Amino acid sequence: MSSSTPLDSTHTATIDGFTHGGEGVARVDGKAVFVAGALPGERVELRVTEDQDRWARAEVVEVLEPSPDRVEPPCPVADTCGGCDLQHASPEAQVRLKTRVVREQLERLGRFEDPPVLPGRAVGPALGYRAHARLHAAPDGRLGFHAEGTNDVVPIDECPVLTPVANQLLRLVGSSTGATEVELRTDGVAPDGDPADGVVVLTPGPGALDIPDGDHDLLLRQPEDVDGGATGTVAMRGDGVLDVDVAGLTFALPTSGFFQVSTHAAEALVEEVLRAAGEVDGRLVWDLYAGVGLLALPLARAGAEVLAVEGNPAAVAAARVNAEENGLDVTVEEGDVHEALRDRAREGVLDLPDVVVLDPPRTGVGREPLEDLAALAPPRVVLVACDPASLARDAKALVAAGYRLDRVQPLDLFPMTHHVEAVATFSR
Repeated sequence: MSSSTPLDSTHTATIDGFTHGGEGVARVDGKAVFVAGALPGERVELRVTEDQDRWARAEVVEVLEPSPDRVEPPCPVADTCGGCDLQHASPEAQVRLKTRVVREQLERLGRFEDPPVLPGRAVGPALGYRAHARLHAAPDGRLGFHAEGTNDVVPIDECPVLTPVANQLLRLVGSSTGATEVELRTDGVAPDGDPADGVVVLTPGPGALDIPDGDHDLLLRQPEDVDGGATGTVAMRGDGVLDVDVAGLTFALPTSGFFQVSTHAAEALVEEVLRAAGEVDGRLVWDLYAGVGLLALPLARAGAEVLAVEGNPAAVAAARVNAEENGLDVTVEEGDVHEALRDRAREGVLDLPDVVVLDPPRTGVGREPLEDLAALAPPRVVLVACDPASLARDAKALVAAGYRLDRVQPLDLFPMTHHVEAVATFSR
């Protein structure tokens, strides 16, 4: 039985909330309605697109009373492309809204009363910052991004969020490769960079590939296997490894490895994690979910004895090379973080960490691994979270295991989107 009456198709409503997915929230006939493209404080005419028992989704038909934070989107396809969902808000408002979301998720999901969330911090430019993109081919071969919630491709000639070098590389590749997907990776944000330093990864379609000219590295992604996972890449030109300079260190990035979307983002994250970790000279620091060593290497340079744990073999190999090439002593262990924590908690270790840094995937760490971590009783834990809901759940688990949440710093590493990074500090 439905718990509420179905809504009519159109309504006039005031937006009084904002979700961690970037939607405005209105109350219509007692039901929460999530409205894409709406900002808090606005009065809008909306059209219901999905109606469930307790909630609904809607789109904006007309903004009747706009928020002072509303701006004209800088991209001509902002209303159809799924790549960005906050271009209608000023950059300053985006930071405030994301900070609000971090706080509200900690209050609602984490059950924190007045959580210690600092004002969010903008990082780098609002446009022209993204050095990495994955584009899809429309039926006519033109490249673009998926429309929100669909597999329909919105073709683009250039993207205002991409760096100038990434846009140059996009133009060099063109729209007639015959690939179903094209991934672009460049090495930074400098406007005078060379697209020849970039990497292009093509996913072949059913027809022949038209290989783009240029000096950039070119790789072919193998067809997906029966489980939906790519079976690897084959280098056609170059080795597909980028060298990226961050905070005075050089990182070699394999194509399959994760890295921040811009140099600005990577440097801001390093700076904030070092601040959160405190004095590490001569102390043992564990960097869990270490990737290619983005956090482990700066910690080692600051004088820490660093154990880095990472599950991706390519990232592990890169982290070891990066440590050696930068003249830093970092122990890199390949393995599942959850298993590593469980084994150490059950067996005991002689050298207990002074600080543990966690940079998990979007789903977070999880209650059981955090309980195992708490059993080792590191005095300080630094948690990097790219999803506010996961942050709230993990923070709740750490506090239940005996820690205190001292500080949360939101970072706007992904302007024009609802995504927000946060660095949280815990102590015993």
